[in-house]
Amino acid sequence: MKIILVRHGEAENPSSSLSDQVRTLTDKGVTDIHKIGKFIKNSSLKVNQLYYSPYLRTKKTAEILSEELEFQGDLKPAEELAAGNGCTDIISYLVNCSNSDTVLLVGHNPDITYFAARLLGNTHTAENLIFQPGSTVAINVAREKFSQGQIIWAISPDYLNNESN
Repeated sequence: MKIILVRHGEAENPSSSLSDQVRTLTDKGVTDIHKIGKFIKNSSLKVNQLYYSPYLRTKKTAEILSEELEFQGDLKPAEELAAGNGCTDIISYLVNCSNSDTVLLVGHNPDITYFAARLLGNTHTAENLIFQPGSTVAINVAREKFSQGQIIWAISPDYLNNESN
């Protein structure tokens, strides 16, 4: 199966008057996610399922990606992807997928970094993965073990132009 991990786009700075769950994307964050969405759309991967953390910035990221991908399925909030939850419990959603499916997950750092390292089979890899806001990595991994996967791509929106591919 292919798992595309996306860190939400750049978000508003935290403030004492604003709950972390309701921080939204900055203009740069919106632009970056449009670039990432175009990049994914122009790739060979076709997304079958899309899950996101229930936070506002990840929901907005998922909505932009869905628009760019012309995704026809449902966008599904998943508490397992919320900040601090580690992402690994999302596997319970993925075991019912086939190895030919492509699933896109939108989450937070550092959880998404450690989940990517787990899918690659080496938690020490996390220190070498950099998930800047809006970054994405696609991993090919067997659903029978969710480990020892291979990176298909890893890219930051800063390396894409507005036309993206």
